[in-house]
Amino acid sequence: MWRMVFHTALYTSLLLCTLGLLWRTSVWYRLRIGPDAQQVTLSQRLHALLRGLAAALFTRRVLDVGAALLLDVLLQRRLYRSDKSRWLAHLLMFIGFVALLLMHALAAVVTVKLFPGYESTRNPYLFLRNLFGAMVVVGLVLFLFGLRRRRLRFAPARRPLAAAFIALLGFVLLTGFLLEADKIASPQAFYRMAKEFNGSADPAELKPLRAFWASEFGVAFDDLKESMTPDLLLQGRAMHEADCETCHARVASAFVSYPVSGWLAPLAPVLDQAQAHTWLLYLHVFACFIGLATLAFTRFLHAVAAPISLLVHGSASPQAASSAGRAWRRALALDACVACGICDSHCAVAPLARYLDNRYLLPSHKLVATGAGEMTLRVAEGAFLCTDCARCSNECPVGLDLQDLWQATRADLAGAGLPAPAQWVQTRPALAWAQALRSDFWPHNFSDPDAIDAPLSADRSSFSRCVQCQTCTNVCPVVAHSTDPNCGVDLTPQKVMNLLRLGLRDLTLGSTMVWSCATCYQCQEHCPEGIRVADIMVELRALAVRRLGTVRRRKAPS
Repeated sequence: MWRMVFHTALYTSLLLCTLGLLWRTSVWYRLRIGPDAQQVTLSQRLHALLRGLAAALFTRRVLDVGAALLLDVLLQRRLYRSDKSRWLAHLLMFIGFVALLLMHALAAVVTVKLFPGYESTRNPYLFLRNLFGAMVVVGLVLFLFGLRRRRLRFAPARRPLAAAFIALLGFVLLTGFLLEADKIASPQAFYRMAKEFNGSADPAELKPLRAFWASEFGVAFDDLKESMTPDLLLQGRAMHEADCETCHARVASAFVSYPVSGWLAPLAPVLDQAQAHTWLLYLHVFACFIGLATLAFTRFLHAVAAPISLLVHGSASPQAASSAGRAWRRALALDACVACGICDSHCAVAPLARYLDNRYLLPSHKLVATGAGEMTLRVAEGAFLCTDCARCSNECPVGLDLQDLWQATRADLAGAGLPAPAQWVQTRPALAWAQALRSDFWPHNFSDPDAIDAPLSADRSSFSRCVQCQTCTNVCPVVAHSTDPNCGVDLTPQKVMNLLRLGLRDLTLGSTMVWSCATCYQCQEHCPEGIRVADIMVELRALAVRRLGTVRRRKAPS
């Protein structure tokens, strides 16, 4: 009966997992993000995929794919560069989980084939099973501790059931260790083993062996506490060496389960009577089946999608840069994202997101909104205020081309009648906005109402050292492209700093330089006086959104 239930559950979970994977991966070829993707057919996407695979496998690019597989997928090089503590947590979980899957869950088809004579109760398998399980536990603890330590105003966007799946993984590990600990301490398990290998389950006949196992293996025999003499232990050792030693290692090597068995020892009779080993096995196995069946329907599908993204990124295939290639890579990004929040922490407009109280300025939240097909003013504001600084793409541990995704999203939003929320700033010169602020909204006073929210632009010490050398202007890519009528700027960066020195901050708020700044930090990195030019630009933009938006609603400048 148990075997039939087991096989039914196994094949059902495998079927659900396979169907889920097919359904989720089919979305990569059906979902259309961006006007250019609307024109790409399914056959064109598949053709681009097959050409990319052929180029990656049968050309010199196979070396790039191999390097990406080793360095990016297995060793997670990109995550190491971005966040070493998170890298350690993920590497421990990845190695531990894969090793448990191959060595333990698939032992009958992997370990037994590779290592003849395999027995789960022998070393090194007994030790390694505990080691790999402990690695996953430590990785989970480090991961959860890191989440707590990195709490921000806007937590990284997470998909439903993520916490439930993590809890399920923890439950699988817990029941696995408890099951092994129960087997170590259980007299009932000992008698089953003795019956199979010694041919007898008579307590009196097995007394020497029972005494030895109680002493050396921690089996909780209550009736032997007063009669474990040295002679009895010697007899038990001889019986153990004759019948058991070839299949059982010292359980102390199970450095997690063995201490737990000591805690369970007082409850061993009760647990045996309740058939704990049976229901712990049911809980452990069926929790694994539930995880397998639901994997494709949770955000942990990134276990499949993220390696694909890294391999595509590492191969640098021309097919991936074509219209068809970009179409399916955009859809792939929605599943490959691991919701780590690294992109949010490096986002150039993160201060603006906090200032406007709009989470959709942050990359992880924009990506979720894109996947959900949200078309709202808040989403549009987040999409159009992005500076395309490429920090999110450069720091992404799974190699997502987020800049291409944002550009496609903005085109879709514009097509839906949701234009850039900041375009109205360019309809009037900066001086007109400054006059509106001064006369209609902010009456003159000696205190700065924005000093708390905009400390850099309110503190003269942050820009008073400016010597007007124009280094910031010379390295600014926005100024370099100012010959383009659509990219013109009215104030260069050093002029913005000079206006701040003169106390004319209101005049800078309506400047197209503040709004067109790409936040590339070239100005800040090259400034000989160490002035935080780019940070000041971001702060001015955030301040301008709040103050100029209010002025526009009250009275448009004339």
